[in-house]
Amino acid sequence: FLLISRAESFVLQSRLRMSVSINIPKVIGHRGAKSIAPENTLSAIRAAKRVGAEFVEVDVMLSKDKVLIIHHDNLVDRCTNGKGAFGDLTANELFDLDAGSWFSPEFAGEKLPSLEQTLELCRELGLGLNLEIKHATDKASDVPSESDVQHERELAQLTCRAVSQFKPEAGKFFFSSFSVAALEVCKELLPHIPRSYLVVQVPADWEDKVSKLEALSLNIAHNATSKDQVEMLCRRLPVLTYTVNDPARALELLSWGVTGVFSDCPQLILAALSGK
Repeated sequence: FLLISRAESFVLQSRLRMSVSINIPKVIGHRGAKSIAPENTLSAIRAAKRVGAEFVEVDVMLSKDKVLIIHHDNLVDRCTNGKGAFGDLTANELFDLDAGSWFSPEFAGEKLPSLEQTLELCRELGLGLNLEIKHATDKASDVPSESDVQHERELAQLTCRAVSQFKPEAGKFFFSSFSVAALEVCKELLPHIPRSYLVVQVPADWEDKVSKLEALSLNIAHNATSKDQVEMLCRRLPVLTYTVNDPARALELLSWGVTGVFSDCPQLILAALSGK
């Protein structure tokens, strides 16, 4: 008899589930196509579609009054004309911000999109969506406090409710998060929707985490790993790497066996893959 560990057993199931229910492309537009349009906006999603991306990744956060809005940073300063903490602002206050002028005058007046608007646009465009449920800490590597974990769970619960009501097309949607608590909620509430475990550096207990979360893939920082580690991981489960903007690096990672790369400039990676 062949004996395999619990994690190894799950990895086999993960591979099977991925091949049956979701086909992740080699290139995923990071926050849309953020080298072409302001990140995490509807314009960035449209830009990703325009250059040939089949999937995009965006981040979902929670406003002060519990509305699900697409945004990345805990502060609104970098990508809008506002100031202060995202979570201290109501949805109306957030929707009033200009999320485009910082990038280019062409995008003046661009608004932060709601999760509902984002889901609807991706369906309209035929785009797959990786929805990252944002961690509460400023850095992904920071240890969350008890209140951080509570916030992450609430965000995941409300996100699952919204996604459940929207009913995304099978094979066109998966969750991801650095937050184990958020992914646990996703597993409990929407077990049929795939979820990916995001890390910066691969933790020593990655197998246990992947197994308990029943994760579709392990998503890792491309500059915090090695060829040997990537090849080892790819023998065990699908691996996605972020954020890869150099076409040569993308081709190298794909040659090591990674399933796909997240890129701010999907147009460059897609061109390299097509030999243009």
